[in-house]
Amino acid sequence: DFLGLLKLWYYLEELGDELSSSALRRRMKAEYLNFVRWREWQDLVRQLREVTRPLGIDTSRREGGAADPDAVHRALLTGLLSHLGIRDELKRDYLGARGTRFRIFPGSALAKQQPDAVMAAELVETSQLFARTVARIDPAWAEAAAGDLVKRRYAEPHWERKQGQAVASETATLYGVPIVRNRRVGFAKVDPAWSRDLF
Repeated sequence: DFLGLLKLWYYLEELGDELSSSALRRRMKAEYLNFVRWREWQDLVRQLREVTRPLGIDTSRREGGAADPDAVHRALLTGLLSHLGIRDELKRDYLGARGTRFRIFPGSALAKQQPDAVMAAELVETSQLFARTVARIDPAWAEAAAGDLVKRRYAEPHWERKQGQAVASETATLYGVPIVRNRRVGFAKVDPAWSRDLF
């Protein structure tokens, strides 16, 4: 859904270059697009470019105009960490932050695909809680982006003879959403004394 908005932006930029202002306004009205909202988008992009220019951030459009979908979604995820959802196959919905449960809005491009993990721009409650403007993500991205917000729990520490070290099963959660389950990790970094006792 986010990439659809990006494509719409590129399309409107091209139209703006080709058509006069009044022709563009008529064309957008015919295609059920809001001209004033597009002008607001332009103002926001201009302001962001002015802010990022002194920082040395390149905001020019890449050759060919195609953005890397993973890069776009990773960038957005840093601001949408609390709108993350993991698919629950039994209940056929998504487990979100702080125990919320939601479904993907039926008008979304991902509504029929039902990916394992999603992020949403907004959660809207009508007859039920729906995630609108969603994207499929890899939960590992959330772990990297969240940093210290990730809570880690360790279970079943034991000595692994083949590896020659104490290992445990790690579960990482972000606002109560399990983003990593049962990952085997070295236990010595977590609790060196207990690891020594296991040895």
